[in-house]
Amino acid sequence: MRAKKLFAPTADLTNSRRYIAALISLQSKAPVHYSVLLATEVIWTDAISTAATDGVYVYISPEFFRGLESDSQRAFLLAHEVSHIILRHPQRGKVYQDRGFFRPNVSFDHGLYNRAADYIINSDCKAMGFEPIPQGCYSDEYGRNDIVDSVYADLYQKQDDDDDIHGGNKSDKPSNPDSDSNGGGKEMQDEADDAGAQDGEPTADESEASDLPEPAGHDHHLTPEYEGTDEEQDAAAREDEHDIRSSVDDGIDQLEADGRDPARLPESIREGSHRYRPSNASDTDWRAELADRFNRAGAGGQTTWSRIHRRRFSTLGVISPTSIGQIGRVSIVVDISASVSRDMLNQFMIESASLIDTLQPRDGVVVAWTNHQFHSSDEVYSGAELLDLEAPCGGGTYMTAGVEWLEQNGLESDLVIVFTDGEMYDDDWNALGQRDNLVVVLDSEPVPYIRRMIGVSGADTIVAQAA
Repeated sequence: MRAKKLFAPTADLTNSRRYIAALISLQSKAPVHYSVLLATEVIWTDAISTAATDGVYVYISPEFFRGLESDSQRAFLLAHEVSHIILRHPQRGKVYQDRGFFRPNVSFDHGLYNRAADYIINSDCKAMGFEPIPQGCYSDEYGRNDIVDSVYADLYQKQDDDDDIHGGNKSDKPSNPDSDSNGGGKEMQDEADDAGAQDGEPTADESEASDLPEPAGHDHHLTPEYEGTDEEQDAAAREDEHDIRSSVDDGIDQLEADGRDPARLPESIREGSHRYRPSNASDTDWRAELADRFNRAGAGGQTTWSRIHRRRFSTLGVISPTSIGQIGRVSIVVDISASVSRDMLNQFMIESASLIDTLQPRDGVVVAWTNHQFHSSDEVYSGAELLDLEAPCGGGTYMTAGVEWLEQNGLESDLVIVFTDGEMYDDDWNALGQRDNLVVVLDSEPVPYIRRMIGVSGADTIVAQAA
């Protein structure tokens, strides 16, 4: 991982009996979380009083971990921290905090947002069969399938209605986690098994961390930090996200290999995967939608016999004229991350090639291959040339990088098409939604989080579907 480590380790419990027992429980009940935890560095540190995550690393106080009532509570703790990573709660909270508001006319309260996240995660951890930690935040009103942004908005509204800032006694309905727990007495200390302090003095960050206030629940909610220029930090954050989603993919693959159905996972967890796609198909005729966007950009076209319609001739054997519109340049920004459906990309390119041959853009077509940054470009003037291109593969996802590359190089386009799986940061969606003459083509039906971002960003979107 590329994020800065906020605290230095002061111990190592990774080989302790307690940690191994918690891992066994986690693997049995939550294989996706187990897969992500294996790809996550756990830092055992006295710099915090309980546990924490910044969305990249997990920090655990050895004393707090040992003091939990049972192995099931320790597994609950691990699943809880990993859930924050899978659901990107620290990263999403940072976006709201940096911009200073949640949405227009709704301010952002980090503590309230953290509580909303804990309600959802703790509900999920209980549903998976782990024993809840008594210090945690629980709610009978919000469940594992809720979305943190929706819960935050609801809590914020209730907070306003009750005039009970940072309260929660009236509206949050905390439940007693002990009512459905397995109980169990505190285990005996196993100092020999849990020993293993590491060398190294606490960092400056650790000294500051000792002044952290006690968390409202059982853990601290931190935000990731990166070093370097703004561009370097953004690139590192996107690469970390790509790695995290890949570890979720591995967990889902293992779930399927064990004969278990990934569809039984909460939607919020499945959204953290590159590969998961919902089974419900869209009613949108995406080919007609795509042709409509091309035709709008090339309105006022003329028919000419100077060149035959080559694709129609090659497929139907019919000689017919081409239509030359007023369209100047078309630019296509293609998401080359490994999560994009190659089958749908091929279908999209075939449809685009036919439309290019029909409209004959005066200045050709620029293809900007993009992952978490601009990768490379090609320029073509016919559908056949477009279909001859070989698409690169790999990296994260940040489609605005490709659009900005076009703008920085003075490549003004009458139509910009972004083909992607939609697994993008909120700011990426918002940047695309602010641009004119741009349409986003998704390779499959979007999951709830992506649908919500489409609505928030206002991006013109088409959902491609297999024939």
